[in-house]
Amino acid sequence: MIVETAYAIETGASIFSNNMEFWDFVLLAISIFVLASWMFSILFILWGWLLLILSGGKDEKIKPAINTIRYAVIWIIVTVFTIFVFPIFWRLLGLDVEKYAEPKRIFEKIEEIWVKLFWNSSSVDTVNTINDIDTLPSDFSDL
Repeated sequence: MIVETAYAIETGASIFSNNMEFWDFVLLAISIFVLASWMFSILFILWGWLLLILSGGKDEKIKPAINTIRYAVIWIIVTVFTIFVFPIFWRLLGLDVEKYAEPKRIFEKIEEIWVKLFWNSSSVDTVNTINDIDTLPSDFSDL
């Protein structure tokens, strides 16, 4: 999967494709929502952690910090729960959701979006050269 996404980065592919069907768009929308939810939850956990550290032990400052962390963790749990329960609920109603709401496909799409948005081709080249141990010099005297 990473090799395919690395190739897509080098060829300048975007998240949206010209031949995108409706169900592909639904999968993309779900994946973007899940990715954004996780990113915002992590930011709020870090923000709550910072507020907790800067509270100075005062109860009126500790409670909002703890609540910020609590609600961010609850949001992550709700998001993960929804990813796994949503397909079961729709299958019980007789709808075919494997096209766009299967957790495996959502996670694959999130990985693809992440790589396309946040990796550039130089970081992909660095990862490829680090993994190739045979290209490392045996003598490090030039460092």
